[in-house]
Amino acid sequence: MLLGASVTSSAQGKTPVTTSFWVAGVCEMCKERIERALDVPGVRSVSYELDAHQVTVVYQPKKITEDKLHNLLNAAGHDTSRSMASEEAYQTVHDCCKYREHEHNH
Repeated sequence: MLLGASVTSSAQGKTPVTTSFWVAGVCEMCKERIERALDVPGVRSVSYELDAHQVTVVYQPKKITEDKLHNLLNAAGHDTSRSMASEEAYQTVHDCCKYREHEHNH
């Protein structure tokens, strides 16, 4: 089923695609970092809902893939529903943004 979605997206060409997925974040600094990480060519808009831990992205599949969106967020230090940030990337986020420690405390 996922493969079918990818084929459909590719066939659409210049038509923007909207996707939403989970991204770890705990504060307004996380929100800013997440949105800034996706401010790249091919992304038309990005909005992170902190309470729901959901990012919504409108992008052009001919210019950027959904995998690349996850990779950009991982590089910025954030885990996503699809992949985890490296320990090195995670350690670059501010102390108040250490969402992995927050998870262990709840």
